[in-house]
Amino acid sequence: MLPLSPSFARLLVAAALVRYAAAATDYLIVGGGTAGLVLAERLTEDPKVSVLVIEAGGDGLGNVDISDIGRVGAAWGTDIDWQFPTQPLKYANNRQLTPSPRGKVLGGSSAINGAFALQSHSWILLTVPLGDVYERGDAIEYDQWETLGNSGWNFDSLIAAAKKGEQFFAPGSSDNIDYVLGDHGTTGLLPTSYGGVAPEFHNTIIKGVVNAGGVKSSDQAGGVVTGIAHVTNARLPSNNTRSTSATGYYFPYSHRPNLQVTLHSTVTKILWTSIPRVTSGQAIASGVEYVDASGATHTAVSDTSLSGRLDPHLHLQNATNIVLSGGTWGTPPILERSGVGNATLLTSLGIQSVVDLPGVGENLNEQTLVAMQWQLNSSLPSPGSPFLLNVEPLETTFGAGNLAQLETLLNATPEGLNPALWDMHKRLYEKSAPWIEGYIYLASPANGPSTLTWYPVNLHPLSRGSVHIVSKDGLTYPKIEYNFFQNPIDLYIMAAGAQRVQEIVATKPIADYIVAPVAPAAGVTSIEDLSEYIKEQAGYTNHIIGTALLAPRADGGVVDPNLKVYGTKNVYVVDASVIPLQPSAHTQATVYALAEHAAELLKQ
Repeated sequence: MLPLSPSFARLLVAAALVRYAAAATDYLIVGGGTAGLVLAERLTEDPKVSVLVIEAGGDGLGNVDISDIGRVGAAWGTDIDWQFPTQPLKYANNRQLTPSPRGKVLGGSSAINGAFALQSHSWILLTVPLGDVYERGDAIEYDQWETLGNSGWNFDSLIAAAKKGEQFFAPGSSDNIDYVLGDHGTTGLLPTSYGGVAPEFHNTIIKGVVNAGGVKSSDQAGGVVTGIAHVTNARLPSNNTRSTSATGYYFPYSHRPNLQVTLHSTVTKILWTSIPRVTSGQAIASGVEYVDASGATHTAVSDTSLSGRLDPHLHLQNATNIVLSGGTWGTPPILERSGVGNATLLTSLGIQSVVDLPGVGENLNEQTLVAMQWQLNSSLPSPGSPFLLNVEPLETTFGAGNLAQLETLLNATPEGLNPALWDMHKRLYEKSAPWIEGYIYLASPANGPSTLTWYPVNLHPLSRGSVHIVSKDGLTYPKIEYNFFQNPIDLYIMAAGAQRVQEIVATKPIADYIVAPVAPAAGVTSIEDLSEYIKEQAGYTNHIIGTALLAPRADGGVVDPNLKVYGTKNVYVVDASVIPLQPSAHTQATVYALAEHAAELLKQ
C-alpha cells in the first residue's frame, strides 16, 4: 500500500474522531501504540466488530521527528514522549539515568524508538542511533513461552503472526547484504527493509568475527539468531521513512465506521459494574475513566449509572471487552488504580482491592549495554544503515576459561526471580540460546579518522525491577526501579561480553584498522576492571517487558494464555508488558507478532 500524505491522512483521522460511539462497542482499547493499533485494525476487518481506541497523545502527522529516520532520538524529551523518570541504579553506583522514552502518540514507541541511551563521558554518544531495527528472536526463546505454561504461545505461532504483519522489501543485488526471502512475510501491512547499502568495512568485521570463532548468518529472521548478520528496519524504502503501527495499521483504515479513535485522553482507571459482581469471583468491567487535555475527568462507560460526568460522544452502548495496551510502564499503573494488583500496596494508598494480583508491576526486565570504542587509522564510509549485529551463546562469549565460574553462578537461585522464570533461563543456557548481542556502529566525522563503537548487550538479564503507583492520582508518574545488576551474574556476563568484544577487535582483519582504544582505556581488560567500567557506564536499551506477565498465576502471572487478566471476566492486556522472556532481538518485532496473534485469539 502506498503511503498516505499527512494532509490526506489528517482528513481521515478527523472524520474518524467525529463519529459517535452510539452503537455497541465490542472492544475499548486503552492506548493507540504499537500493539493497540495492530489489534484495532485486525479486529475491525470484520465490519460487525466495533472498536474504540483511547490514546493519550496526538496523531503525530507531519512530525518529522517520527518520519525522518535520520532524526532518530530527536523526539525524546518532546511532547510525544512520556519521559518516564526512573529511580537511581542502586546496584550500579547509584547512578541516575535520563528519563526512559516511551511514545505518547499514535504508533506509541514504534514512532520514536531506535536509539540506545547511555550515561557516558564526553567521548561517547549519549544517544546511539539505531534507526528502527525490526528483528525477531530465536525459536528457542519463543518456545519457552509455552514451556512456562502458556499453551499456544511458541515459535510456530509467533513466526506465523510476524510474517502475516510484515511487508518485506528485499535488498538489491548490489547492496552487499545476505538474506533469506522465505524467512520474511511479504504481504503484510508493515513495510520492512534493510535501509541501504552495506559498506565494505562490514565484510571486514564479519571476517574478524568468524576468525575469532564466531559464525556468519545469512538471515536472523527465521528462528536461528546466532551469528553476525545485517538486520531489517521498520522502514519504507521508496522514501526511506519510518514504518509505525499508525502508518501501517491505522491511517489507511481510519475511515472504517466501526473504528473510532479519541486523542489527547489519558485513561486513569477501569470502572467496574458493581461490587457484588466483583466479589463473586470475576470482576466485570464496564468502561474507563480518562482525563482530557484540559485536565477534565470523563468516563467511557456502558452503564450510565456509573458515568459521573458523562462525555456523550464516548457513551458506549455495550463495552464488551477492555483491552489495556499502555505498555510496560503504562499498563500496571492503570490496573493498580483500578484495584487490580497487590492488595497490601493498594490498601495503603486508599484503593479498594478488586483483584489481589501481586504480579502486577513486578518482573520488570530490561536489557543492558555498554559502549566500547576504538579509533581507526582511516576514514571509512559510514552510511548509518543497514545495521550489523553479532549474536552469540554464552559458550562462545565466555570460552572454556570462564565457563566454570559462570556455571557456579548459574547454580545459585537469583534474588527476586520466580523459580519458574529461573528454570526457563537455565534451559536457555542448556540449549545454547543466544545471550550476548554486539551492535556495531561505525562513525566517520567530517575531518579525521573513523571510530568503531561496539556495544555488548546482555539479552537475558536475571535481575528484575518493578513499576508501581505511588498515589491514586492518575497523572502522577509511577515509581520505576530497573535494579540493573541486582543479580551478580548479570554484571559478570556483561564483563565477559566486553572481554569477548576486545578479543574480536584484536583479531585480523579488524585489528589492521585499530589505532588505540578510546574507552575503556588500554589495560582495562580483566573481569574486575571491566565490571567497574560497566557499573559506571552501562545504559538501557528501551526493551522493557514483563510487568503484566503472561504466565500461570501461581508463578507471578497477570494474564492467562488468552491474555485475559486473572480474576476478571472481560479485561485483557496486549502489549510488551505480558512478554515473559526477552527475545534475542530488539523488542519491536515481537510486540507486532504478539498483537497479531492476540487478534486471532480474540476473534475466536
